[in-house]
Amino acid sequence: MDANKAAEELTVIRQLMERPIRFSTMSGLAAIQAGLWAAAGLVGDWLVFSRCSDGNTALLLSIGVWAAVFVLACAGVIVLTRRRERRQGMPFWSPVKRRILSTILPPFIAAMGLTAAICVRFFLAGSRPGVPMWQWDWSLAQGFLIPAIWMLFYGVTLWQLGQFSPVEVRVLGAAFIAAGLATALLWQWQPYWTMGIAFGGFHIVYGIVVWIRHGG
Repeated sequence: MDANKAAEELTVIRQLMERPIRFSTMSGLAAIQAGLWAAAGLVGDWLVFSRCSDGNTALLLSIGVWAAVFVLACAGVIVLTRRRERRQGMPFWSPVKRRILSTILPPFIAAMGLTAAICVRFFLAGSRPGVPMWQWDWSLAQGFLIPAIWMLFYGVTLWQLGQFSPVEVRVLGAAFIAAGLATALLWQWQPYWTMGIAFGGFHIVYGIVVWIRHGG
């Protein structure tokens, strides 16, 4: 057997071994709990901005709310997914997870960096005398830039994950991309309701579909 033929057969074997992992480790419950945390974050964010009169304080509290949502949702996804893997005798680390991590990290780093750049830009511009209000008004950034950024980057991430995941992941990614574009183009004045529907509602619907179609 020549080297090329052997390499081709090893690739096929590896793909066959990874395919059941891709399908069997999907956790509908993990997606549902992530959606519930996102909905709770939307309520918390609304309470912050409706009850806090100081804009800077409200911004810091809002960042804290969404950071807590992110940590809790990710922790829930990891715990529930790992619990299902252990029931099926799967290892904690695998080639599929390495591919998933390499797909997820760049968009999330880009989204965090762009969000930080927008915050710094608006705060620095706002501290300069004589700068027109439209150049640094924070409502412009929180109105559609930041929500749209996170929905678009997350949607692109899911779309890429769909290359080696069930079709539901790619459909979810397309829904987030559409929601991000709608936020930027049409719904500038209610962006966080769009985020709540997307990160909360989309994940809950996705989790229910996965639960029904793939179990668990």
